[in-house]
Amino acid sequence: MLLDHFGSDVEILERNVNGRKVSIEWDWGDFKSTESFPVDSNLINWVIGQEQALKECFLCLDEWVHKLKWLDKTKWYESWSDPEKAKPSARTVISPGPYLLLLGDPGTGKSLIGRALAEKLTQVYKEKAIKLFDMICWRNTALPSQPKISIHKTGEGKKILQKEQLKELKRKFIAKIGLKALQTFLVLMGLLLISVGFYFMFQAWLTWESNPMYLGEPLQDYYYHNFLDYLIGKFVGLVPLTFIPGGSLIFFGVFIWWFSKLGGLGNMKGISGAQQTDVPKLIVDNSSGHAPFVDATGHRNAQLFGSIAWDPYQTGGLGTPEHQRVTAGDAHRASLGILYIDEIKNLDPEEAVTLLTVLEDGQLPITLRGRWHGGDTAAMAVSTEPTPAITFLVGAGNFDSISQLHPALMDRIYGYGKVVRMNNDMPNSVENRRKYVQFIAQEVKRFNLIPFRRDACQEIVEEGRRRSNKKDALTTKFRPLISIIKTAATLAINEDCKVVERRHVQEAIENHCKTIQRQILEHEISERGKLLEIKPKGIKLGQIHGLAVVKDPYSGEMTGSVLNVKAHMVKRSELPRKYPLKGYYKVTGVAKGQSFISDSIAKVRSVILQNYGLDIAQDYLTHIDFSQSYGVDGPSAGVTMTILLCSLIEGKPIRQDVTVTGEINLGVGDSIQITAVGGVYEKIKAAEAWGFRKVVIPKKNFEHSIDVKDYKIEVVPASTLDDYLKECLVEKPTLTVPDQPHKRRKS
Repeated sequence: MLLDHFGSDVEILERNVNGRKVSIEWDWGDFKSTESFPVDSNLINWVIGQEQALKECFLCLDEWVHKLKWLDKTKWYESWSDPEKAKPSARTVISPGPYLLLLGDPGTGKSLIGRALAEKLTQVYKEKAIKLFDMICWRNTALPSQPKISIHKTGEGKKILQKEQLKELKRKFIAKIGLKALQTFLVLMGLLLISVGFYFMFQAWLTWESNPMYLGEPLQDYYYHNFLDYLIGKFVGLVPLTFIPGGSLIFFGVFIWWFSKLGGLGNMKGISGAQQTDVPKLIVDNSSGHAPFVDATGHRNAQLFGSIAWDPYQTGGLGTPEHQRVTAGDAHRASLGILYIDEIKNLDPEEAVTLLTVLEDGQLPITLRGRWHGGDTAAMAVSTEPTPAITFLVGAGNFDSISQLHPALMDRIYGYGKVVRMNNDMPNSVENRRKYVQFIAQEVKRFNLIPFRRDACQEIVEEGRRRSNKKDALTTKFRPLISIIKTAATLAINEDCKVVERRHVQEAIENHCKTIQRQILEHEISERGKLLEIKPKGIKLGQIHGLAVVKDPYSGEMTGSVLNVKAHMVKRSELPRKYPLKGYYKVTGVAKGQSFISDSIAKVRSVILQNYGLDIAQDYLTHIDFSQSYGVDGPSAGVTMTILLCSLIEGKPIRQDVTVTGEINLGVGDSIQITAVGGVYEKIKAAEAWGFRKVVIPKKNFEHSIDVKDYKIEVVPASTLDDYLKECLVEKPTLTVPDQPHKRRKS
């Protein structure tokens, strides 16, 4: 472990805290914990170990700002400021690009860079006086199925909406007052006519009582003294003139009141309780003043590019009007900002092609999108005018996205943008180890944890080195380290500690923060280990212990495994046979049809021929068995098989407390080289767990990634086959397969 992780000097840390730039002295030689370490409030300064990626991102950002400044000079927005104006062709106004595609392993900070760029954009927009815009959707009175679009300066959208709502309220108020007046007038006129009818009937009664003359006779005599006949005659004459008109007026007055209360024309509720209205809809609101950042990861067609809602009352003007059913997509809401799509390879071909239109044109009409339309509906006929979608696309993915991304989309990104590789590691320097302290302090603040003591920070740095698989590097895959930080802090909190100590970090690493794939692999190896015949003691002729790794095919997680390898050789000429027996060379317990192990097997034969002048396939009956291995593959088995055969040929037993790994190569000159292999850390840990005393590995692996203080087992570097044989073979006379032990041709 490094003696001086963080140096001993005093550094002036420039930080942006709540919008203010401050300078803070930090004594790296004397700091006890991260408690008072200053954390920058700008996300762009949270990005660690991706300097080259940030440089490319800033270059794209400068290009983007230049594009927007030029667009501002052309006053491109004037064509969209009035919904009644004709919209121009985007290809003549808005140029495509720039775009970014960030490719790298999970946890390297792709999402953080996307959000940090949006934050940076907000600062740049304020400095360069670049304006954001709100978008409004208007009703098209001439052709309702084609709503109109207008854009306005930031904050104007809400004002226009409030103004139009006020106008609508005034119109509705006047209409309501007029309707009330009409209701009152109809009811009063109806009551008046009915009252007149009753008044005439009362007058008829008074006339009957006064007994006037009617046609020269008294009224009673003319009607045969029957008042009812007289009244009916009068009533029949009055009904068409008073009661029928009056009752009709009252009925219509009551009907208008009831219809207006329970849902009259213009009040039929549609989606979300909306009603028929001419008020426009604010579909994009940038009143916050922040550059838009829209994370569209995993979003489908309708979410990405907008859609038209379906309304059960959409026919006949009874439901929500067309312009109120328009919903802007991510591409529109991210206009003049960042549209971030992680795992961009998962876009459907249809979505990728539509995204091409957005990137090329900078605009896209909003219409019904998606596979599941629920049948043919009138919503399918609705499409807005071209709607601005001038987006800065930031895509992200793993390296397999290169082959899986839609070719046309990849071509646009190459042509108008940049593809940036994210680093998996950074140099193990004092500067970068200090950045690890910054990273720890950031996560402590983000998750409200207790501070980390200096030795706990050192252990996190060492874990970062181990995870890089390099001696002189630190991993930039920070997400797994976040889990370690949180778990270690929780362990310390449970013990009522004021700070996190090294032991908490070590416990988190060893016992609590393994991926499920690693847990499964270790469990399988542990269970299988109970059945393996592996005893790291003594010396044996014809048996050696090699090292391998078991790899999860989906996550890439690896764990080490110890192999028990045995061999048997018999010289063909010494067999008591009547007829000569052909020699053979067989290897069992290996993966069938795999090129790596097949190449290793072939090279072992040639190496033995070079070293001893013996052909193990023709002069001998040779059998090598990877016992209980269940299909070994890979180049690292080569040195194991070679040492095993050398042991038999020279008659020297092999130390059973030593295990080996390395790739055998054909000899050139005076030596046979053993070259580097993968998974060395996992292999050494497996040998350590089984109780081996020593492990021999290629010298290049040792120089590149091994810090001996990480292991309790002795790790020995070796570069040639002779180096391996010196560590493994015991100089003890023993019965050999040939009559006399063969000597190596090369020293």
